[in-house]
Amino acid sequence: MSDNRFRVLVAINIALFLLLAGTISFFILNNSDRKIVYVDNVRLFDGFNMTKELKKRGEQEFNTRKKVLDSLYVTLQQEGISEVQKEAITRELIAKKQEFEAFNQQFAAEESAKIWSRINGYTTDFSKEKDYDLIVGSENKRNVLYAKETVDVTNELISFINKKYEGNP
Repeated sequence: MSDNRFRVLVAINIALFLLLAGTISFFILNNSDRKIVYVDNVRLFDGFNMTKELKKRGEQEFNTRKKVLDSLYVTLQQEGISEVQKEAITRELIAKKQEFEAFNQQFAAEESAKIWSRINGYTTDFSKEKDYDLIVGSENKRNVLYAKETVDVTNELISFINKKYEGNP
C-alpha cells in the first residue's frame, strides 16, 4: 500500500513539474516580443533642455548671492575698520554663508524633483509611442550588467523630451 502511495506522489510531482515548466515556457515564449530598453539617467538629465534652463537661472541666483558674500569678505579685509565693525561683519558673513549654502541645497533638490517629474511624464509618452514595455534607467551603465548598444535609447529619448518640452509634437 505504501508503495502505491509513493508511486502516486511521484506521478503527481512529475505532473505538477511538467505543468509548471510548461506554464513558464509559455510565458517566456509568449513574452519574447517584449521591448526592454535602457537609458543613461545622467546623460538624460543633463541633456534635457529644462535642466539647462533651470541651471542657468540657478547660476544667476548663485552669482548674485555670491557677490554679497564676496563684498562682505572684501569689507572685512579692509584696513581701518574697528573690531566692533569686524565682529558685526563676521556675524553677517557667517549668516549669509549659511543662507547661501541652504539656498544651494534647497534649489538643487527642488529643481531636480521638478525636472525628474517632467522627464518621467515625457518618458511615459515616449514608451507608449514606441510600444516599450520597460525602460530601465541606469547611471553610466552601473545597474545594467550587459545590454546591446541597440537597446540604449538615451539619445532618442533626449530628443523626444526636448521636443515635448519645447512644445513640438
